[in-house]
Amino acid sequence: MQLPSGAQTWLSCGYDNAWTLQEYLMAHMVDALRAANWQRAGNDKAPPPEPVRRPSDIREAGATNERRREQALLQARRRAHQLNPEGA
Repeated sequence: MQLPSGAQTWLSCGYDNAWTLQEYLMAHMVDALRAANWQRAGNDKAPPPEPVRRPSDIREAGATNERRREQALLQARRRAHQLNPEGA
């Protein structure tokens, strides 16, 4: 917990401390610039810009993908058991 912001350990774990203050400020600036350009474009049908993904967003996406894989594996095992209940 005493690692500095931007340490490789934080980055590999996907925590918000993976970025330094400067990186967060830059991401907020990019988000604001994208939103301003989108507003000025005048295209009402264009979707709003996606924000820069933060480390916690990436970690949550990975956890969601892991849950999907686990659910698919469980469903496959259930189907296999239904097809061959004695062999499972």
